This record gives sequence, structure tokens and C-alpha cells, in this order.
Amino acid sequence: MPEDDRYVIEILDVALNAIDTMATSSDESHSPSSLAKQFEINRSRMFRIFKTLERRDFVTYDPKTETYRLGLKFLEIAQNIRSRLNLRSEAEEVLKELAAGTGDCSYLIILSGNSAIVVDRYSGDNMLQLSAPIGSRLPLYTGAAPKVILAFMPEEQREHLISEMKLSSFTPNTIIDKDTLRKTLAEIRQQGYAVDEQDFEVGAYAFGAPVFDHEGNIVAGISITTPTARCSLKRRKELIRVVRASAHKLSEKLGYQSNRFNGN
Repeated sequence: MPEDDRYVIEILDVALNAIDTMATSSDESHSPSSLAKQFEINRSRMFRIFKTLERRDFVTYDPKTETYRLGLKFLEIAQNIRSRLNLRSEAEEVLKELAAGTGDCSYLIILSGNSAIVVDRYSGDNMLQLSAPIGSRLPLYTGAAPKVILAFMPEEQREHLISEMKLSSFTPNTIIDKDTLRKTLAEIRQQGYAVDEQDFEVGAYAFGAPVFDHEGNIVAGISITTPTARCSLKRRKELIRVVRASAHKLSEKLGYQSNRFNGN
């Protein structure tokens, strides 16, 4: 036996072979029996592999054809990988400028599984700062940047995530109804930004805008947080303006061309 084979987990190797076959095949769906025959393994063993993959959303089952196809989990993984490629380094200057210009805390937030995660942040000079540490996980249905990410992701992916959500209340302003959430997300897509009006933390407002890559995919959200005491109507409009400008600047650094995707 080759030395490297001692470290191979056989059942995992078979599962990865099945995924690789499905990803590279011209056929959209496959049956466990056909792949079992191709790999020369027991059909019941392959069936158990597919049921495990289905449980984790790596494949989806079609009862009409009794076949499986790759699931949305791979779309999530691909989006997370795209989000991490050069994103943080490209965002550093933008986030620093946003924090310095507003005096408040700026954030870079991406999708991670079924939640949002803070991957970078910078504090401004104002004495009172509202900040969450890097690595913090946030629900997608609350906060500014998380809602932006949810709003601008592909509809199928968005609906899948919403269907799996259990909406819990953090403050009296938290959205806890899925139809209301869908309506709010539609408004975010139309206006191009999101507002957290104390829906995650009492006394805290946040304003977020989407970051797109060179293909027009949502890869992150940029947001700025400020306490209620500094959130007058005039300043609210200014924070919305600067956070949108910052998100657009980062999108352009990632190769996004707005005129290419809006039809102009």
C-alpha cells in the first residue's frame, strides 16, 4: 500500500469522487445506483452517502426522477471563497477612510453559511463607539450589512435561507415575520442600501451598502454604526451617502462596472 494511502478515509474519498463527477458531468442529476456502478461499490453504501450529503444541503433530491443534483451549499462555499480573495486587503483603505470621515466604526461583513460574519472593522475618533469584534456572527435578518447581503444574493439562495430561518427578537424593532422580511429586502434592493434602526441593539443605528465583484455578484456588505445621540435626520442622510459611496468604491476596486450591470 502506498504510504499516502494510510491517511485516506475511504468513504470520504468516495463521497468526494461522487461530488466531483456530478460537478464535471454534462448530466444535471445522477442516481446513487448509477454512480455505485461507476465506482464499483455497493448501491446501499452510495445511497447512504447521498442521504448524508442531502442532510447537509450538498445535494438535493428529486422524487420524480429519484435522482440527485448538487445543492445550494456549493453556491454558498463559492461565494465565501470569492469574498475572501483579496477582499480584505482591498477593503482596508476604504474602511479606514469611512471610519475617519464619520468618526464612527466601519465594518466589512460577508456571508458565512447561514449567517453573516465580521471580517474587518475600523474605529473612528468619536468618544462613544459601537463596535462588534472581528469574527462576530450576526443573523442575516437583522442589522444593516447582513440584510444587504441577504437582499442582493440570488433569489433561490435567499429563499432557501429564509425558509430555514427561525426569527428571534433582539429588540422591539427586530423583524420576526418572514413576509415582512421579504418586503424589507425588496425595498433594500430598490433603494440600494439598508438601515438598522435599533433592530439588533437598542441605541444603535447602522447603515449598510452592498459590495459587488467583477461579475456583479454580492460578496460583502460595508456598514457604519452610530449611537442614537448622533443619528439626526441630517446625519442619517449623510451616513447613507458615504457608506454607499464607500461600497461602490470597493466594488470598483474588485472590478465591478455598474454600467455593465444596470443596462446603461
